Amino acid sequence: MPKAFKTIEQQVLSLLRNDILAGKYRPGDKLRQDEVAKRFEVSTTPVREAFRGLRSEGLVLIDANKGVVVKGLTVKDVAEIYELRIALEPLLAKKAVSSISPESLEAANIIHEEMCASTDPHRWSALNREFHIKLMMSEEDSRLYEIVKNLLVVAEPYVSLSIFMHPKILQVDNEEHGMILEGFNKKNGRLVQKIVKQHLEQTLAAIQDSVNEKTLRQMGTPAKTSAR
Repeated sequence: MPKAFKTIEQQVLSLLRNDILAGKYRPGDKLRQDEVAKRFEVSTTPVREAFRGLRSEGLVLIDANKGVVVKGLTVKDVAEIYELRIALEPLLAKKAVSSISPESLEAANIIHEEMCASTDPHRWSALNREFHIKLMMSEEDSRLYEIVKNLLVVAEPYVSLSIFMHPKILQVDNEEHGMILEGFNKKNGRLVQKIVKQHLEQTLAAIQDSVNEKTLRQMGTPAKTSAR
């Protein structure tokens, strides 16, 4: 795929993702390929690929009869995703502690530094996915890795939303990532397993608050101020 085309596809995907997370598109709204292409002044091909990207992230449904329909983010959906992550990811991280390469660990440290310097929700959430994948990719030949990797992809929009709604949680998340890195550096699998589990549980709580608050705002009901 030509680089220029890929860049256009990513730009359209990013813009549509932002619109959905910001509430400009509501659950049930239809995205029409021709209208989106006209709006962004691009051909329909990158729009079609962007739609597929939104589907892989769980933000839209693509139906042969109904077309592309905004799915929206739900508490039920995020709870299921994170219950699976909490059950599986700490175990995978523990296994990866003993098999991670020095190069991957260094790459994860570099990503962590980028995350600490970033305040953009979508950039940070994309780096977050890469951070966790980089730490666990030494186990990429396992079924467990493939399952967790897919969960990281579908969790990304929820992470973006939580930061969009409550930017202050970035500091806590960055500190927890630093603790995870420290556990990897010390080759302490049990410590990493414990920290990853706690990190995911706290992330789930923050995301659930954000999804609830977004729903209230869309319904026109004043949302309670978060304690975070």
